[in-house]
This record gives sequence, structure tokens and C-alpha cells, in this order.
Amino acid sequence: MAAAAAAVLIGAVMLNRGPGLQVLDSAGTGPVQVGGVSVPLSDQRELQSRIKFGVELEVPVRATIDLWAKDIAIYEVTGGTRMTLPASPGRWIGRSVECSVFVGEVRLRTGERFSGSELRFYTPDGIVEVSGTLLSVQCDTLGTCVCVLEGSARVGVDEDDLELVTPGHRKIMLRDGTKKIIPVKPMHRDGVLDFSERMEKRLKQGE
Repeated sequence: MAAAAAAVLIGAVMLNRGPGLQVLDSAGTGPVQVGGVSVPLSDQRELQSRIKFGVELEVPVRATIDLWAKDIAIYEVTGGTRMTLPASPGRWIGRSVECSVFVGEVRLRTGERFSGSELRFYTPDGIVEVSGTLLSVQCDTLGTCVCVLEGSARVGVDEDDLELVTPGHRKIMLRDGTKKIIPVKPMHRDGVLDFSERMEKRLKQGE
């Protein structure tokens, strides 16, 4: 009976587990740093083998990497970005996951199985709480900017400062203490929309 119970538990854990991250596309040149190991961008097999939850990823300035967790989310990690990779939310438990963005820009579109989950981005300047949306998180030496194109996100320097950011708006949190919600600039909007359209076409090609 103990063995049967263990088998049931293992089966439940496996069924609850979300999909792993896949390298959907990459472009550009230069080695990628994955968990402290330098991997040529062209070596897709080696790159995929090292892409795991919690690993630190650093993308060279002249490159981009698209990561896909099937039906959960698609990420575009742009050139010059350094971040830790998020897990996929579980089906029933463990539905809140997190990652960190230290510098650079990450664009995100959530999928149909993300509903009811939560992803938190931690940046040097605060917290981005995502519950289903199309957005970008950008960090540089001045601070953090979060642009929301669809859905919504809660953004703030800490738990007490979280504010709802609605479509077409961005919240900036600068290191001089400036915090405000303002309209998304066209240059940021267009980059996120281009990413979303490109990923939609890419996934349709793979069906």
C-alpha cells in the first residue's frame, strides 16, 4: 500500500508540473552565458540543455532569444539582458512563480494555461506582479520601466507600493525616487507588438 501511495503521489507531482522552457528561436551573434557557462548562440542543443528554472541567463548585446513554456508563456529576452529564468506555474498547486531581471528588457505574452497563475519579476527597483498580459520589463542604470499593452499588472517598489497598470500605460520607477504611471511611448509599444505578432506567426508555423 505504501508503494502504491508513493506511486500516486509521484504521478500527481508529475501531472501538476508545468512545461519546461524551450528555446523557440534565437538570432544574432556572440556567446550566451547560461549558469556561468559560455555557450555559442548557434549551438541550440547545448543551449537547450542548460535552459532550466532558476538558471541565470545573459544574452549578448547583438542577440535575442525567444523562450516558450507551452500554453503558459512566451518570452523574448533581448540583447544585453541578464536575468534568472522562471519556472512554469503548476496546474493546481505552486501557481505563483518568480524570476529576476537585473538589466535589459524582457517581453512577455502569457498563454491560455496561465489563467489563475501569477508571475513575479523582481528588478533592482521593485516588483512586477503579472496575472496575464502582454508587457515588457526594462531595467537600466536609471531604473525600471514596465509597459503594459494587454491585460494588467501590479507594479511597485515594494509590496505596499503595488499599483495597477492598465493597457496602454507604463510605470517607471527611477533611482532618483521618481515614480509615475504614464502612457506607453510608441517606440516601446511597437517593439512589444512586433514581438507578439512574430511569436503568433512562429507558433502557427509549428502547428
